[in-house]
Amino acid sequence: MRFTTDDKPDARRTWAAVALLLLAYFIFDPVESAIYRPLAHAFDLHMIQDRQMGMLPYVALMIVRMALQALLVAGICSILKRRFACPPLTGPRTARLTAIGLATGLLVMIVAILVIIAFGSAAVSRTGQSSVSALLHGVSWFVSDFIGATGEELYGRVALLLVAERLLGWRGAVVVSGLMFSATHLDNPGASWMWLARLCAQGILLAYAVYRTGSVWWSIGYHTGWNWASAPLFGAAGSGFLDHGHLLEFTPIGPAWITGGSVGPEGSVLAFVAVAAACCLLVATTRHRGDRTG
Repeated sequence: MRFTTDDKPDARRTWAAVALLLLAYFIFDPVESAIYRPLAHAFDLHMIQDRQMGMLPYVALMIVRMALQALLVAGICSILKRRFACPPLTGPRTARLTAIGLATGLLVMIVAILVIIAFGSAAVSRTGQSSVSALLHGVSWFVSDFIGATGEELYGRVALLLVAERLLGWRGAVVVSGLMFSATHLDNPGASWMWLARLCAQGILLAYAVYRTGSVWWSIGYHTGWNWASAPLFGAAGSGFLDHGHLLEFTPIGPAWITGGSVGPEGSVLAFVAVAAACCLLVATTRHRGDRTG
């Protein structure tokens, strides 16, 4: 189940990888801004307008972020004397695992939102946009969410796991991944303790999925489906933001512990149930790959 290539990893290389990971944590934001801001200025991109996130500026930022995370993974692989093109990044079941993860993320989030509506704690309505507009927005946001999810998973479920596993074993690495997933969202609008706790639980699930399947692609698919169902599909806040061009209009009218408040259904107590259900579906629909090295 582990990805460490030997029983006694080189301590110097391990600590060099830790140093790179810590450096990346502190410098990624300024480097990302230094790259993105000229692009935003050149193409007149505004991330937030009328309290909604624009798709084009979002996808531009996510492409920059994904490229930086890929460079980080490549650097860590080089330090640890691993091939970049090996598990958990590559494997024979990439498409299948991505599809299973995507279906799982969509299902559990859609059901959680429908339960919130069934409880009478939210209402949902159509936005009034045309079918063509809805199709274009839906597909565009799906691609954007896939790129965003890939970037986050490269950091939290590849780079972080490869390093943390060498110091703490795979179980410790899973916990660290969950804690880091929560910590990287502390600055999001409306962040609540319940939402941050759910992020930690979800980070643990995503990390466990990498070890269970020997691949990061279930996690990328799941992350994409979860995000897309919440914000672009239902029009609820996703991580505290509304997406411009969402397909439906989600209006919370109940208590925040059910609706999720300003962070959306992701911060609802039902989101914990959704994560637990996703874990059960992961076990039911994937095979345990045993000890994996690369």
